[in-house]
Amino acid sequence: MSDLVVSQAPSAEVTPARGTSRTVYDRTFGVLFRALARAEHFADGSSVSQTAGARNVRRAIALLFGLYATLLEGQGLLHGDLPTVPIFVFMAATALFIGRGGRFVYYLVPVFLGLVSYNLAGRAVDGLKLPVHYLPQIKLEQWLTPGPLPTIWLQEHLYHGTTGVLEVFALAMYISHFWVALAVGFGLAIAGRGRAFATLMFGILAVSILGEITFILAPTAPPWLAAQDGFLPPVHHILKSSLYDVHLTQVASLVGDSSRYDVTAAVPSLHVAFPVLCLLTVIAHRLPRWLAIALALNILGVVFAIVYTGDHYLVDALAGVVYALAAWWLVRRLLGREVDLARR
Repeated sequence: MSDLVVSQAPSAEVTPARGTSRTVYDRTFGVLFRALARAEHFADGSSVSQTAGARNVRRAIALLFGLYATLLEGQGLLHGDLPTVPIFVFMAATALFIGRGGRFVYYLVPVFLGLVSYNLAGRAVDGLKLPVHYLPQIKLEQWLTPGPLPTIWLQEHLYHGTTGVLEVFALAMYISHFWVALAVGFGLAIAGRGRAFATLMFGILAVSILGEITFILAPTAPPWLAAQDGFLPPVHHILKSSLYDVHLTQVASLVGDSSRYDVTAAVPSLHVAFPVLCLLTVIAHRLPRWLAIALALNILGVVFAIVYTGDHYLVDALAGVVYALAAWWLVRRLLGREVDLARR
């Protein structure tokens, strides 16, 4: 049963955490969610929005935006890019077409604001980073897996210097951590599973913040960078070469460019943390078993991809699991059963 109950006189209330001042809450988040709830009700549940004319107009607009998003994404791919904005536009168009456009805004706007705040904070503290660590994760990896490091062993046995089916699979798994989390969140929002959606989104924000703190205090080099700087035998940067080979040249040019993103953010692996949080959400909220199985397989695929491509050690992946569990515990502890985007 959906956590979201639409009434004729909606009132949005996200229950604050225990001990939070109701007055402070109402002056901040409460105002935002009540406004979003009114907008959602007008767009999806009002008598005006339910008329045949309104539905036809809504679907026509959705088709136009869907076509526009498809063309934008296609143009990006033709030019070697993998743009994300058209994906969000396409999701919004899908929600609008099925009569859930207001719900999409209600759920996703707060998440978008949170992500923007996180990105701004990350940029503000980027210059505070300490010296990069190379050896601790190598020594731990050697202790965990005696013999050749997993990345080196996998590349020696599986990589043949070209981009084949395995490399394309690894590439797909590598980028899936973001898209899978987005797809699960979108599905929960459209289905009105407010409690599950809030838990997942708060969890992703929490693990991102915990990860960012670690990246600042203890920046760590991935295998390809450690090999480049002489701490390991040669490691092929398969991710970069595969992106070039599938003609995503603009994306490939960014990989390994320390001026464009933080290349020393290896521990923990958020590639693993995100799908683990998705799996925890699915299990905790008793969503379909096939989805839990698919997410578990996705996690295994992501771990293989990040290790095989030389972008993470196995210990980075294990750290990602630990951080995901910590974020999950933190969200459940602080917000508990009161985490709910559903209206009361």
